[in-house]
Amino acid sequence: MSNPLDRFAPLLDAELMATELQQHLPECLAGDWQLTDCEIQHPRYKTYRLAENRERSFLSLVYHLRGRRLPSAIADQRILYARAYLGQRSHQAFAEAQARGEKAIHLAELDMVGWRFPDDPAMPWLAQLMNSREIPELDQQPVSVIEIVNYRPEIRCTARYRFAASEVEPARVVYGKTYADERGRTVYINLRALQSQFQSAAAFVMPQALAYAADRRTLWLEGLQGQALADLDFATGVAEKIPALTNALATFHQLTPPSLPVDTLQQQLQEWRKKADKLGHAYPAIQPALAVLLTELQQHRPEFEMPGLIHGDFHIDQLLVLPDGRLALFDYDELALGDPLLDLANFAADLYNYPYPIAEIDHLVQQLFTAYSAANYGQTNPQRFAWHLRGQLLTRAYRTFIQQKSAAPQRVAELIDLALRPWPLAG
Repeated sequence: MSNPLDRFAPLLDAELMATELQQHLPECLAGDWQLTDCEIQHPRYKTYRLAENRERSFLSLVYHLRGRRLPSAIADQRILYARAYLGQRSHQAFAEAQARGEKAIHLAELDMVGWRFPDDPAMPWLAQLMNSREIPELDQQPVSVIEIVNYRPEIRCTARYRFAASEVEPARVVYGKTYADERGRTVYINLRALQSQFQSAAAFVMPQALAYAADRRTLWLEGLQGQALADLDFATGVAEKIPALTNALATFHQLTPPSLPVDTLQQQLQEWRKKADKLGHAYPAIQPALAVLLTELQQHRPEFEMPGLIHGDFHIDQLLVLPDGRLALFDYDELALGDPLLDLANFAADLYNYPYPIAEIDHLVQQLFTAYSAANYGQTNPQRFAWHLRGQLLTRAYRTFIQQKSAAPQRVAELIDLALRPWPLAG
C-alpha cells in the first residue's frame, strides 16, 4: 500500500481543511454556521511497522475553527477533535463510538470521526466543567469567563477561570486542569508535599494547589500573573535570567521528593532505541545517522546511581517571570526520581526549536550548563549533560515525526545532525 503519511497529508493542510470542513460539517451543511478559518493543533500519528498492519494507521488532531453563526453573522469559535482512518475504517470506528454513547459525528467523505468540544470521548465530565459558573471546591463567587488554555483530547484540558471583583472579593484567576485518568490527584498530593517544604527566595514560585475534585478528576490551581519567559528575547531577556533560572533549578533538585517513580538512564536509552527505530522506518535516509547516534549513546552511557527529584518536563514554556522578577514553574505532571541533568538537558534541547541562530543557542546552552554547575558547587559532569542533551534532541526529532509538523523529514534530519555534533561540553 502507499505510504500512510502521504495519504494523511491533506488533513494537515489548514487552508485545505477549512474548505473541506465547510463542505462536510453538519452545521455548515445545515446553513447554521459558516467556517472562515482553521488552525491545527496536536496532530499525532499512529503507525505500524508490519506491512499487513499499515492500513490500521490513523491520525488524530485538533481543528480550532473560527466562523460565524448564521443568520446573525456573530463571530464564533469552535474546537473539533478528529481521528482520520484509512480504508473506510471510520465507519467501524463511528459505530463503536455510537455504541459507547458518545456524541460523535461521522465525516465519511474524509474517512474521519469527530467530537465537538467539550464532548470528549474520554472525559465526559468536561462539558459540565465548561458550562459551570460555580466551583464548589473554591467557595467563590460565580465565574465570569472560562478560557481554554490547552486541550489535549482524551488526555487533559486546562482552562482559565476568571472571577470578577465584588464588594468583598478581588478579581481572581484560577486554573482548572482536568484529566482522563486519576493523575490530577497524584499531582495535587505531590505539589502540596513540595510546597510544604521551606522555600528560599531563590526557589521557583509554585502555583498553589487549591483542591482536587475526584468526581470530575480536576485539579484546581491558583493563577499567577507575569510574563512568559519564552516571550523574552534570547540574547538579552532569557540570557539575563539564566543565573536566577539555574539557581532555582538547583534549589528545586535539592527538595525532598515525595514517593515518585524512578527514571533510570537505562530506561531512557531503551525509549530512545524505540524512537530511533520508528524514525528509521519512516525516513530510511537517516538510518545510518541514527545507528551512529544509538551506538554513541550506548557506548557513552554514564554511571549515575543517586537519583533525586526531577521535574520531568522542564522547558522554557513552563516558566513565568513574575512582577518581582522571580520565576514561577508550572506543570508537575511528570515528577520523578532521576538524574537532575535530565531537566537541564530537556530545557537546552527545547531551545533548538526556536528560530534563533544555532551559534546563539549553543552559547546560551553553554551559559546554562556553566551557571547550573556553579550552583551545584562544580559537581556537575559535562559528559553526562551532553549524553542527556543528545538523547533529548532525538526525542525532539521523534515528536516532530509523530506530530507531523511542517517539513517534518527535513526537521527530523536537522535534529539528528545536531545530536551527532561533537559537543564542546563533552570535551
